Amino acid sequence: MASLEEIRQARLQKLEILKSKGINPYPAKVPRDFPISILKSEFDTRSKSGKPVSVAGRVMALRGQGAILFAVLFDGTERIQAIVKKDEIKVDNFSLFTDTIDVGDFISITGVPAVSKTGEQSIIVNSWVMACKSILPLPEKWHGLQDVDERYRKRYLDFLMNGELRDLIVKKSKFWDVTREFMKSKGFLEVETPTLETTTGGAEATPFRTHHNDYDLDVYLRISIGELWQKRLMAGGFPKTFEIGKAYRNEGTSPEHAQEFTNMEFYWSFADYNDGMELVREMYIEIAKKVFGTTKFTTHGHSFDLADEWKKIDYVSKVKEMTNIDLLTASEGDMKKKLDELGVKYEGDNKERLTDTLWKYCRRQISGPAFLINHPTLVAPLSKANPDNIKTAQRFQPIIAGSEVGNGYSELNDPIDQKQRFEAQQRLIDAGDTEAMMQDDEFVEMLEHGMPPTCGFGFGERLFAFLADKPLRELQAFPLMRPLEEIKKKDKATWVVTAIINKGLNLEPWKVANTIAHLGVAFGARSKNNLFKFDSIKTQDNKNIRLNIRHAIMIKTAGSSEDIWRLSDLAQERGLEIAHFTKEMIETTSDNKVVEWTKAKDVKDIDFLGLLIFGPKSEVDELTKGLELFK
Repeated sequence: MASLEEIRQARLQKLEILKSKGINPYPAKVPRDFPISILKSEFDTRSKSGKPVSVAGRVMALRGQGAILFAVLFDGTERIQAIVKKDEIKVDNFSLFTDTIDVGDFISITGVPAVSKTGEQSIIVNSWVMACKSILPLPEKWHGLQDVDERYRKRYLDFLMNGELRDLIVKKSKFWDVTREFMKSKGFLEVETPTLETTTGGAEATPFRTHHNDYDLDVYLRISIGELWQKRLMAGGFPKTFEIGKAYRNEGTSPEHAQEFTNMEFYWSFADYNDGMELVREMYIEIAKKVFGTTKFTTHGHSFDLADEWKKIDYVSKVKEMTNIDLLTASEGDMKKKLDELGVKYEGDNKERLTDTLWKYCRRQISGPAFLINHPTLVAPLSKANPDNIKTAQRFQPIIAGSEVGNGYSELNDPIDQKQRFEAQQRLIDAGDTEAMMQDDEFVEMLEHGMPPTCGFGFGERLFAFLADKPLRELQAFPLMRPLEEIKKKDKATWVVTAIINKGLNLEPWKVANTIAHLGVAFGARSKNNLFKFDSIKTQDNKNIRLNIRHAIMIKTAGSSEDIWRLSDLAQERGLEIAHFTKEMIETTSDNKVVEWTKAKDVKDIDFLGLLIFGPKSEVDELTKGLELFK
């Protein structure tokens, strides 16, 4: 099999052949009457007319020899077969076609539509033009790009070879189209608000900081879609507004989180959170029907129907029911003790963070659809308090598949209360909480001028990812990737190997040992890195002892196969080397059986006994920091 460089050189020679014939291999325009999809929809009429048509596309397949060749063209709308016959085309053009055309090239063909002997809609070519000569080949047809890191770096090839992924990107565009149409049909005005801010607001997240050279001013990329700005619009006399745009949060990546993502927020004057819940329920059902064609979904291990009744779940009561902790009276110590009992890691030790962590533990078991209501005011700094219990807020969050997929409030418009809550948030910032909300005195001043009662709500592409049952990053056309040059610069001496055992399977000791052994062997066989600093060392009596690999080896535990697969995805996205070991691999020595059994399952049905991750210590440590050491 030819190497990639050999293929490239052969194609460069074909490029020179075209140039020697006076042919521009990269013209600005080529003959094209219409997209291939139009031709196929009108095929019967056009084939009967016998008139030539011109279409253009990428050559996706090429076969045949001698006096006839068959090529499949794809232009992003449809595919069509081109039949190139020696007796239907000028001899020179036929020879040039056979000598210079490769899979991956873009060409324009002109010919008569006709049905082939096998009944396939085709074009009998009488002339062709090179539209773009490809120098590198496409991925192998049946397997495409398998490595996650390579798929994300060469996303254009991923789209080309993966029709399902292309369809999802189209569907995601429709998702936002339907959202926009729905909001406008309800009388909301689409607006634009700043993405650069001197203080961030509207969410609790660590922002990205940048510098404005002209003003010599540090500013932040927004973490919400103009919440504090849209509220100013309410004060300015706009009754209903919404915005769809990008938000940026400088936090960790997960299947549900990305640092750059699209959100929508609306604000509705003289409405409260009850009005908001009804509007959101109607909107989610409409999105489901128009984008996915159904209201029934199975995702993230949960099944639900958005057309069912949306139950209302009381935040404090649900946490107490599931953990026996009363969030309104429990101390930080009580919360920590309970989280430790549950084996749940928590970040930050203030009451706000501990409250949020306890709820996140509980929500995993809720399939929905439901609305979470009556949040403690501590975790709702921009929401009105409930009149019958000022310790809870008029906040609502749609819950599906164990996660929140939106966030809404009866917005706080009491300037004195708002100032006090901002000051409480500032104390958290001063204590080191980078996700607490920044104080905004100009916003408080606006409230002193008066803002009408308002309902605000926001949701993002996480909802689309949940309904599509895909990781959020997979549905972003071009997710952020660390440059390969940066990865190569990393000092290999600071790299580590971390093996992760699935403690949820309660593996017997021999299975744990077997898993670690197989992971190590697979890693060693696949690693492209020099794992040894020295091959061996000599003892005082001149005996050789073979050295272990130069990198530190850690063994940690994960709670489930789902956790292991999530870590695997994240590791590959970061360009780290991995190895898997599954139940199928331990149950047979036959590779063919492992393949057969694995191909019969979805990844969610596979028991992962273990995972190995290899890469820069800082990255591996960050990725696995929530995991316990194996004991």
